[in-house]
Amino acid sequence: MGRSLKAEVKVAVQGKILNPNKEKRHKLNVVLEKYLKAVKFFASFKIKDKNLLQQKAYEEARRRFGLSSTLTQTARDKAVELVKANEGREFHVHEVSMRVNYRAFKLVRRDTKLTPYWLYLQLDGDGVWYPVQLGERQRQMIVDALSDDGEWSLQQVELVKRDGEWYAYFTLEKPFKDFEPQTPIGIDLGERNLATVVALVDDKPTKGTFFKGSRIKEVRHRHFNIRRKLQEKRRLDVFKRLRGRERRIVNHELHVISKEIVEYAKQFPSPVIVMEKLTGIRENFRRGKKLNRRFHSLPFRKLQKMVEYKAKIQGIKVVYIDPKNTSKTCHRCGYVTHVEGREYRCPKCGLKYNRDLNAAINVARALTRGTGRGYVNTPKGR
Repeated sequence: MGRSLKAEVKVAVQGKILNPNKEKRHKLNVVLEKYLKAVKFFASFKIKDKNLLQQKAYEEARRRFGLSSTLTQTARDKAVELVKANEGREFHVHEVSMRVNYRAFKLVRRDTKLTPYWLYLQLDGDGVWYPVQLGERQRQMIVDALSDDGEWSLQQVELVKRDGEWYAYFTLEKPFKDFEPQTPIGIDLGERNLATVVALVDDKPTKGTFFKGSRIKEVRHRHFNIRRKLQEKRRLDVFKRLRGRERRIVNHELHVISKEIVEYAKQFPSPVIVMEKLTGIRENFRRGKKLNRRFHSLPFRKLQKMVEYKAKIQGIKVVYIDPKNTSKTCHRCGYVTHVEGREYRCPKCGLKYNRDLNAAINVARALTRGTGRGYVNTPKGR
């Protein structure tokens, strides 16, 4: 493909903090409240440069909120990230996770009945040990990170409070050598097919795979109608329970789909997954009211993040490209035309092709643009 890609493999591994006692829980809650105020304070300056924000607000933040230097710095960093993500828009910080870098935490293994994993946090004054529960796959990665000759290394931990429970998200990194990607795997996202995936082997598209996401659409549609009735009756307690159930079902389906996508990619030599940046995807979708609502309820971004996470664990590079006429361009001759219905028909070369598969091929081919390879031939049988 004419160029190598240097990948930085970074993933987050979730653990649950097991039933901290009243004193330990109180410490976490107090520090989180201070941390949230510090992030809000830093964000109010609307500054995107960490060094400039450090000069303007760091000393005042230390004085106001009494956080350690480490937590004050990560609160500053989070504020900068929020300002950049919301550039040009007004936003409010209602909740935040607490980032702790390597200077203020330590994860060790101990031979205890409760759990073998203990997290040491120095948040406010004296440090405190917290027991952490990990799933089987998470344990494997943590064991590697804690061993002397492991590939992974622990970089930081994000402390998240959700529904009264505390969770620790450990950021793991490992070096990844330069590699020459041979097989671009294009992914097109849409309403009819949640994800359409196709590989280009020697510049030619292989048989694609479709993931309809029918269960997700069904659950989202059913819960939409139920929520509307519950809101009319003001049954917010039932509304919240159903919302949590819906989220769990959708997340499960996304995990299954993203795993299958990565398994599809693994069968090819030196794969690199190519996806479109989602900027404007919802704004550009204009259909009837019912179809618009169904489209806007689809979790495209979450699916992309899950694919990226699972791909990185497998050492597969993920690249995002700017979408430009991927659904309107003929992948065989490059002609751009308006598309009606489920079939792409090229008025120039006569190609008739599934529109989602055609778009996925164009997404994959975006990685090779500028290499002088031109457009590819349609495989026989299409």
